Parts: sequence; structure tokens; C-alpha cells
Amino acid sequence: MNDFLAQAFRELKADRFRTLLSLLGVAIGIFSIVAALTLVDSLQAAIREGFDAYGGDVLFVDREPLEPDLNEDGVFRWWAYAARPPVSWRDYRFLRDNGERAFSRIAFAAYGPTATGVAGDWGLLVQQPLSAGRGFTDSELDGGAAVVVVGCEVESTVGDALWIDGARYEVIGVFAPAGAGSVSPLDIDRAQLVPFAAYRGPVLRGSILLAGADAALVRRLMRSHRRLPPSSPDDFSLNRLSFLLDEMNELFALAARLGWIIGIFSLLVGGIGIANMLFVSVEERRTQIGICRALGARRRTILGQFLGEAAVLSLLGGLSGIALAGLGVFGMRAWQAASSSAVGISLSLSLSACFTGVAVSLIIGLVFGAVPARAASLLPPAEAIEGK
Repeated sequence: MNDFLAQAFRELKADRFRTLLSLLGVAIGIFSIVAALTLVDSLQAAIREGFDAYGGDVLFVDREPLEPDLNEDGVFRWWAYAARPPVSWRDYRFLRDNGERAFSRIAFAAYGPTATGVAGDWGLLVQQPLSAGRGFTDSELDGGAAVVVVGCEVESTVGDALWIDGARYEVIGVFAPAGAGSVSPLDIDRAQLVPFAAYRGPVLRGSILLAGADAALVRRLMRSHRRLPPSSPDDFSLNRLSFLLDEMNELFALAARLGWIIGIFSLLVGGIGIANMLFVSVEERRTQIGICRALGARRRTILGQFLGEAAVLSLLGGLSGIALAGLGVFGMRAWQAASSSAVGISLSLSLSACFTGVAVSLIIGLVFGAVPARAASLLPPAEAIEGK
């Protein structure tokens, strides 16, 4: 085995420029694959952490479904929901006062163009911790105090006065940066939350949030409150954010496939380079091959020697591609550490991506090296010695 490796390295060093070109194609292909797998794995981990932190059991009572309801032409059927009444403060109060056994926690959110009015257990809407100040008290929510909790990108600090829709609010808290891995119905970093009783802006959409909810019981309560006859369909939607995770998993799978496609094209170029390099090497070493065969070397020995060269070259390319991906991850993490803005995604080079890169590079080397290696092993000793 050591003789095979030593011979392989000697032959690869004999023509460094040709070796470098073949190695570059494999390295680019493995880099594309490993980088795509690393990015997808890191994004999936960040999103799953966000869902775990937010809680997958939160039930939303909305006018429209969160999951797109598309017709046969792929158009959202907005007209099927435009006539529905909006989810209102009255709906929230009815569920709050009559749904003791239907849920464990309840909150109301009124989304406006610049701010969001909240009531009840408002932590269900934003579960991001505060970096400064405090949250709302029950008396502030019930009494409609002119206070606001803002996201980190809102240019205000605790104690500042903030004017929203013509009304003055005092900033009492600032959310910690959420970044891309956060899961919430609104943009936390730009959020402006005020007590609903103090909200003066227009309401674009109302939503009721329930934790530990029995969806069937909530549906019965809402139908009873809205006096819907048994034959009528619901005029509200019960939603969970869990479907978003399934949609994102499909996007992640697509991104991984794109990485594989780009990588495979690069690997094909590298593999062709390996095959070409070995064919040239076979022609240049015909006399050497003939002498080895005349001295008793078996065909499988010659075959193994050239396959070993192909495997070493492809593995070197694969390891170079993995090293490039590792440098990219290191650079991104250094940039994240130095940057003042949090992106919420911690990149890390996974072992599975590295093993995949090594395995793929080895397969490419063996597949594209098989034909020239077999050609070398089938050379007749006499003809090879004569250089024919």
C-alpha cells in the first residue's frame, strides 16, 4: 500500500501543472457540495431552534389561513376569505371569558402599518428576550398606558418618547436582536408593541393566539360566538406555524439539490481531467508498464497502481474543497463576531458534509480512473516494451 501511494505521489509531482488543473475541478465541485450542505444544515438548525423557542403548540385564530389556498392556476383564492369578518377584540374577549378548558394562555394582536396593539399574554406573540428595560405589566395592558416595547432596529432607547400614529409613547423595553433564525408572526427587530387599549392606529388584521389549545373546542366556541348554523362553513381559520417548517424543509432540499447540481458539473470536469491525465500517463509509461509485466507484475497490480493515482488525486481535490469550505465558514463566523448586526445563524462545517465530500471525491476518482487503469493493465508486455 505504501509503495502504491509513493508511486502515485511521484507520478502526480512529475507534471504539476496538469495535476493542478485536474485537482482544481474536483476541489471546486466538492466545495460547492460541502458549502451547500453546510449552509442548509446550519439554516435548518437555526430554524428548528427558532420553532423550539417559540413553541409549536401556539394556535392562531385568523380570518385567512396561513397556508396558501391556491386554485388550479396557482392563484391564492383571496375572494373566498374577503367576505369573512375580521378577528376582533370581541372574539378575543369571548374566548378569554368562556374558554377556560379550551386553552392555557391567550393573547390578542392587532397588526397595524407601524405598530401592533397587544392584549393578554403578549409573550405568545414575541418570545424574544429583552436586552434592555422591561415588558408590559397587567395594569398597563388593561389601563391602556402610553408605553411601547420596540425592536433593536428601532432608533430608541429605554426612556425615550416615541410618536406612533400621532400619539406619544414612552419606550420601556427593547428586544434583543432576533436575526434570521427567529420565528414570529412579525418582524421582531423592527417591532413596536403597544397596549391595545392605547393603540390609535388603523388595524389591518386581528389575531388571537392560544397556547395549549384544543383546536376542536376552540372551533366550537368560535362558531357559537359567531352564531354559525351547523350547515355553514367556518368564517375564520385556525392556524399553526408548524406548516412553515415543512415549507422551509422543501426550500432547504431544493438548495441542497442546486448545490449538488453545480458540484456534479464541476466534478465531471475534474473527473474528465483525471481520466485525460491518466491516459497521457499510460502512453508516457508504456515501456515502464511493459517491463513490470515482463518481470511478473500482474494485471491487477498495474490496475491498482493507476487507480491509486486517480484516487489520490481526487482525494486531494476533495480535501482541498473541504478546506476551502472550512475557510469560508471560519470567515463568515469571524464576520458575524465582528459585525454589530446579528444574523441568527451559526455556521458550522458538519462531519456528515465532510464525509460526503470525501466519499464523492473518491468515487469520482475511481470511476474516471477505471478506464485508463484498465487500458494500462491490458497492454501486452512485448508491445509495451517496444513502445508500440
